[in-house]
Amino acid sequence: MTIAPQLSPLERLALQKLAEAFQPKPPSPYLTDPVAWVQDKLGEFLWSKQREIAESVVVNKKTAVPSCHNAGKTRIASRVAAWFIDTYGHDDGFIVSTAPTYAQVHALLWEEIRKAAKVAAARGNPLPGRVLGSDQWKLDDGTLVGWGRKPADTDQHGFQGVHHKHMLVIIDEACGVPRQLWTAIEAITTGEDVHILAIGNPDDPNTEFGDICKPGSGWNVIHVSAFDTPNLSGEDIPAELRPLMLSPDWVEDKKRWGVDSPRYISKVLGRFPDLGTDTLISPLLIEAAQRRNLDPGPHAILGVDVARYGSDRTIFCLRRGPVARIVGDFGKQDTMATTGQVLAAKAEHAVDEIRVDGVGVGAGVVDRLVELGHDVVDMQSGAAARDSEHFANARAEWWWGLRERFEAGDMDLDPDDDELAAQIGSIKYKYTSRGQIIIESKDEMRRRGLPSPDKGDSLMLTAVAGVAVPADEVYEDEDQADAEGSISLY
Repeated sequence: MTIAPQLSPLERLALQKLAEAFQPKPPSPYLTDPVAWVQDKLGEFLWSKQREIAESVVVNKKTAVPSCHNAGKTRIASRVAAWFIDTYGHDDGFIVSTAPTYAQVHALLWEEIRKAAKVAAARGNPLPGRVLGSDQWKLDDGTLVGWGRKPADTDQHGFQGVHHKHMLVIIDEACGVPRQLWTAIEAITTGEDVHILAIGNPDDPNTEFGDICKPGSGWNVIHVSAFDTPNLSGEDIPAELRPLMLSPDWVEDKKRWGVDSPRYISKVLGRFPDLGTDTLISPLLIEAAQRRNLDPGPHAILGVDVARYGSDRTIFCLRRGPVARIVGDFGKQDTMATTGQVLAAKAEHAVDEIRVDGVGVGAGVVDRLVELGHDVVDMQSGAAARDSEHFANARAEWWWGLRERFEAGDMDLDPDDDELAAQIGSIKYKYTSRGQIIIESKDEMRRRGLPSPDKGDSLMLTAVAGVAVPADEVYEDEDQADAEGSISLY
């Protein structure tokens, strides 16, 4: 008879651990329930649209979320990413994220992922491995299970070599991601268990994001309007979350953009605006200008769009090279007060050149500045264009010059000035019977339900490097100047 050797307690424990290592791990109870995972692991509440987005990633290979501003779309994307690695990370799971710029990759989605990891750890539910400041996620053995990247816009192979059993690709601010990178994403999402989540403001329908949000694209599309969010819909949420959500006051304030303006339709309604070929400056060009951080030039130009009374405002725009900012916004004042403020702005900002819209009421400001001995350029928008073959008047030529600055990447705008962005994005143009470009007038914009583009016009005055010699003919009002020699757009 063979007698089994007696094992020490330490040896028995070692054998038990060895046996456990060869035992298949039970599947996570959260494999198909990211909502419960967020609630249990992070102790966080998801409102209805966030729950719908999380659940869609489980049952659909492709989910697109065109959303209004500040609806928590990046936050829910980060929680879905954290859930995915916690449940699939040890089974060849991998997440990839991208955005229009690396700053957005790092400071938006991956910062939220890092926050999720900290919340989980603080609750005693640590996530596997480490989420690094380099926007990488590694397991304790060094295995890479996720990263955020921003390849070059034209790099169709920017994600080459990334193939895993389970994959989640997150495209943040998806409207600004160029088509070539969508091609690169398609190359790595051919596996059986691969899911894509594309989220962003629906700024421009003429993009890949616009295409996938159309019916018949094969994507599950979840629209999120400001009026869907809890503070406007009345949805029941924890009281401490309400201050963090979109407010009715914010939505009401954005009506000043014009409820038919492309920016209101996108940022508030969460819908793609109907942008035709007659839109002068596309939303993507404007968004790109708001993301830039360029060095100002040495020459300072002050553009002054003059109003007197009523709803229009007098606006000062200062441009130094590519950097343009609104530095004055005044309502309901006479031309003498405006003149004084121009002189104050000249001194404060060391202005080299003053350009004043001298049509109508602006003529009084021009005359008083000249009378006081200051050099000023009288900007007559209805004057003949330098290139009269292609432009119906000077205003069309100046606005087109501004468009060319945006196209060249030579504009740096205040990222917080949504009103300026809304006005620029609302401008339309058309061709006269002679083939000249003409910009719609302020009066025509009002008939479309849009406000006067005072900020946009003040920027436009600064746009061109040089201006035409002031015309001999001075117009009594801006709409007369706009319409002179032109045709009606509508």
